[in-house]
Amino acid sequence: MSENYKIIWTGGEIEIDPLGCKMVPTFNLNGKNIKPLHEAGWLNDKSEEFNMLPGILQNLKGEFPCVPFGINSSVEELTQDWKPSYSEEPYIVNEPHGYSSNKKWKLMDLQSHKAEFKIDYPEKDFVNFLKRTIEVDDDEPYKINCSLEISVKEDCDLPIGLHPMLRIPQDTNKVKILTGNFKFGLNYPGLVLKDKTLGAIGKEFNRLENVEGFSGNIIDLSSPPFKGNYEDLFQLCGVDGNVTVENYEENYKLDFQWDPLHFASVLMWVSNNGRTEYPWNSNHITMGFEPITSAFGLSTHISTNSKNPIAKRNIPTSIKLFKNKPLKTEYSFSISKL
Repeated sequence: MSENYKIIWTGGEIEIDPLGCKMVPTFNLNGKNIKPLHEAGWLNDKSEEFNMLPGILQNLKGEFPCVPFGINSSVEELTQDWKPSYSEEPYIVNEPHGYSSNKKWKLMDLQSHKAEFKIDYPEKDFVNFLKRTIEVDDDEPYKINCSLEISVKEDCDLPIGLHPMLRIPQDTNKVKILTGNFKFGLNYPGLVLKDKTLGAIGKEFNRLENVEGFSGNIIDLSSPPFKGNYEDLFQLCGVDGNVTVENYEENYKLDFQWDPLHFASVLMWVSNNGRTEYPWNSNHITMGFEPITSAFGLSTHISTNSKNPIAKRNIPTSIKLFKNKPLKTEYSFSISKL
């Protein structure tokens, strides 16, 4: 078990787990402790099964960076328009969402209002290191500022992403997701999980409230959870870099802002009691609202190929990284009363 680190300030407390550098904030808003981000229910399990899980699942919680973003996947399971999407020289992702999501980061600096972490990648990896800074200010007590720096050993194209997961009340109609503008949305072009599909395969939409469902029904993606057991993915392409989540159960709104030049899309991960195997056990509800430059979190074979259907519509699905010029991006979370 990792030793976690904390930042405590007038607005609340941030716990940072070095395994994946996962951040879980607790805001003290109007005398109440508010945790807007998700924590999986199995985190304190001591079983042998638990020890066999990849690092990303052992402490699935909060928000964390993913470099590269994605898992190894095959186009064989996807719709026909995705078949020509393999690149010739793939970056092999040996762990889900990359090395940094599954391994311990090193604490570089911890002050009263700021923490800085770093992780060095294996010698043969394209990536050199990541640095992550989490910072608060008593003058803006309900805002968390984050930065991520990506350094590579050689020029390359990689899909990247952030992985915040929303804490969703069990009751329906208690959450509303208000996105900024996006150019188009896409249902996943395949089956994420057989018999647990929420959206009609590969269909396009332009409003969260009007998404075609697998059974021909209309889904309102803006208001989880969903009646039934589902596991599915949806991508908002060409976003403007912000989302507001209104929680009517605890009367707050969470604002999340990022740079759309670095994260051009959002992956909406619907985990709605769909997975039956350990550790999910049909008892896991969250919505990942994940800024990405990627194609659905598919393999880098696909995301780095300009022939994939999203990239062909001028929405980047990988980002060009340069050996002598680390990429630095900034983003923030803030909370206020409804």
